[in-house]
Amino acid sequence: MYKNKKGNTMVMADKKTRVERETTQKQEGSRLYQPFRALGYITSSIPHSIQYRGQAAFITAGIGRSFHIYDSEKINLLFVGPRFDADVVSVLSIGDETFVSSGGQVTICQRAKRVGELEAVNRGEISSLMQFGDYIIAISEDNAVVIWNRVTRELFTEIEFESESFRVTAVVHPSTYVNKIVIGSAQGSMQVWNIQTRRCLYEFKPFGSGIACMVQAPVIDVVALGLLDGRILLHNVKLDSPVMQLAQEGRVTSLSFRTDDVPMMATSNAEGDVAMWDLNNKRLLHVIQGAHDSTIPSIEFLAGQPLLLTSSADNSIKEWLFDGQEGVPRLLRHRSGHFAAPHMIRYHDDDGRCILSAGRDRSLRYFSVFRDAQN
Repeated sequence: MYKNKKGNTMVMADKKTRVERETTQKQEGSRLYQPFRALGYITSSIPHSIQYRGQAAFITAGIGRSFHIYDSEKINLLFVGPRFDADVVSVLSIGDETFVSSGGQVTICQRAKRVGELEAVNRGEISSLMQFGDYIIAISEDNAVVIWNRVTRELFTEIEFESESFRVTAVVHPSTYVNKIVIGSAQGSMQVWNIQTRRCLYEFKPFGSGIACMVQAPVIDVVALGLLDGRILLHNVKLDSPVMQLAQEGRVTSLSFRTDDVPMMATSNAEGDVAMWDLNNKRLLHVIQGAHDSTIPSIEFLAGQPLLLTSSADNSIKEWLFDGQEGVPRLLRHRSGHFAAPHMIRYHDDDGRCILSAGRDRSLRYFSVFRDAQN
């Protein structure tokens, strides 16, 4: 202790405060080298989500422990989501809200800022988020279908299954079917459930291969199934009768239908190919071999437009335009980054604004540190 000029006792508070600050900095790490932003991170191996505001479409893509929101007009980056404690497993965009599944918890974000969470469930990772009216439906790691009320954010109900007999892989809501969902399994069978009564209303016979994905077809009562053996089935769930069967090379990873009065369906596989199908004549129109360099978890035709959006685990998003008569699309625009680790990174200007990188994917890329639209 010391005395100041007026004779008052002065405790060494400044020194104590400085020591505590230095200790805190050592625990938190250096403040000089904090993460600022990630360059060249476009998308990952999880399906993207598309939301519409008027005629404009916006793409939400998970990237590691965060997510990006792009516009569909130029695929420009609009928002970067917060960083989560675990990898993002699934994303769903509804209006101004983005639902993000990470670490077994579903977080709600608005304009890339956290605003709340859905009621916690102790069921491991939560995947395959989808909207069903005022409900959010997902598949849990322990083989249950979990349903929340989107308005109250409370858990509505849970439907559990035995993994040995019915391993849940996909869920779809058939249009006009009130309170009903169709659940697909790895064993190749489907069940129709009423979520209000928690009753199984009907079970379909197995299709001979596991169900990888399901979507509603443009026709009422018809659901499209993508199977692990490469078959694509259009099935009438009301009559339990097949409508059409097609087949592609490799397991089906995603399906989508055009909604601009053209009877066309697109399917993707794990090898990065996209197939176009003529539904009137039940034949293959065209295959985009190597549309991506890795598996394609989601493809989707934009509503009312001849545009197909594809995203892949090769760290790219692409838009394909159908402006010809033969059903052969052309690449309209894309945004991509390295899909293999970069092994050399150098600034190539004196201002430190631009970076050149060479990757093990045999590509040389240019990145702007400040303007993502220039990348």
